[in-house]
Amino acid sequence: MQVAAVIPGAGKSLRFSQQSKVGDISLPKQFRTLAQQPLIIWTLHLFVDAEIITQIVVVVPEDYVIWMQGWIDVMETKKEILVTAGGEKRQDSVKNGLEKVRNDMDVVVVHDAVRPFIRERWILETVDLCSDYDGAIVAIRARDTMKKVESGIVEKTLDRSHIWQAQTPQTFKKNKLVSAYENAGKRKIIGTDEAQLVELNGGRVAVIEGDPDNIKITTPVDWTLAEKIWERKYRD
Repeated sequence: MQVAAVIPGAGKSLRFSQQSKVGDISLPKQFRTLAQQPLIIWTLHLFVDAEIITQIVVVVPEDYVIWMQGWIDVMETKKEILVTAGGEKRQDSVKNGLEKVRNDMDVVVVHDAVRPFIRERWILETVDLCSDYDGAIVAIRARDTMKKVESGIVEKTLDRSHIWQAQTPQTFKKNKLVSAYENAGKRKIIGTDEAQLVELNGGRVAVIEGDPDNIKITTPVDWTLAEKIWERKYRD
């Protein structure tokens, strides 16, 4: 199978900037420096190094397209890497990236730019599962008791043995993901992730277990945690 990756990193980091008390709050978190390198570059390198990936599409804010291309130009890789501008919402950004994926790609891996601790085996396992399913995602089991709440009142306690917290990578047969986005456009669906769009279009999505370290950096607290994870993983 020919496999492409779409890395959405076009967010404006409004939540992060509003809560941050350190550094330039105008700089989106995906471009801030983690261990002497922009966060988005850490994530990109993991896909450059993954042999199964043939093409990579990085989606960034329009103002950062040239910046991103500059980093790619100095990378020592023959892998095809494209940069495109994102949209208003994450879903729009992934759609923009998907439109740049070559026609000969069979499978598309979508991974958040702000999840720098991805493991290559998750890419391989989710791609492999696309032989039997429409897609596969990485997720972790819920650890805490989960409550369904309406208007500040607990309606019921959910059985957490059936509750998983979705992460990325999320990997799909390309034609199934394209169809899911077309369906979402027609029905004006705004999903919380790609898996939801595929599910709502009748797709079957498998799950493999991820890791709590595979955090999505959304707040300054997450950034502090990421620094600690990075030190633990790479300091030796």
